[in-house]
Amino acid sequence: MSDAEPSAEVQDFKIWDLSIRVFHWSLAVLIFLLWQTGESGSLDTHRKLGVGVLALLVYRLYWGFFGPKTARFTAYPITPRQVFTYLPKLFKKPYKATVGHSPLASLSVLAIFAILGFQVATGLFAIDTDGLFSGYFAHLVRFDTARQLANLHVDSFDIISALVLLHLFAISYYLFALATDLVTAMITGKRDVDAAMASKHSPATVRVLHLCIALGLATVAGAIVLYFGR
Repeated sequence: MSDAEPSAEVQDFKIWDLSIRVFHWSLAVLIFLLWQTGESGSLDTHRKLGVGVLALLVYRLYWGFFGPKTARFTAYPITPRQVFTYLPKLFKKPYKATVGHSPLASLSVLAIFAILGFQVATGLFAIDTDGLFSGYFAHLVRFDTARQLANLHVDSFDIISALVLLHLFAISYYLFALATDLVTAMITGKRDVDAAMASKHSPATVRVLHLCIALGLATVAGAIVLYFGR
């Protein structure tokens, strides 16, 4: 991310650790594949991909508490005051990049995580109209309940689609209206920020112990579904 007027006060700062970047792009690919397999009727592949999303969400939940500061939920500026203070900055130049998520980005991320969690939960217990194909745990609930969850699973994807489109619009607005490149930062992990602002934060680095725990929990979550589901 860069200011409209680069100067000595701008510093190249690492805001996203490697695992967050891998998570971000993996989730984007999985969402696309889930849409494609759902539309084409490749439901066996679809539900396996859903387990992948579950594993990613478990990892991200842990990383949201024990990862670098920019990845932590407690660092998300989502109070009403923070949001309304930030809004006017979207229409002023030069735009000064934040360290980590902006208030609007924070709300968007939490919304996406919430709806994806809902999608995974309903998908695990969903069943089709003929009862021929079902989620891994559909046998644990009544058929009528599984059908209701299946309908919710399908309908809630419209919310995901809307959030994805909103995300793409925001990326375009930041790039063309504010001369701020969000995509490159999520590839390289680095963003140009105000030097004074950067001095108040530590660069995002992977903590090996916590990374191992996060990956372990994600693996266990996926394994539980595959082992006990049917």
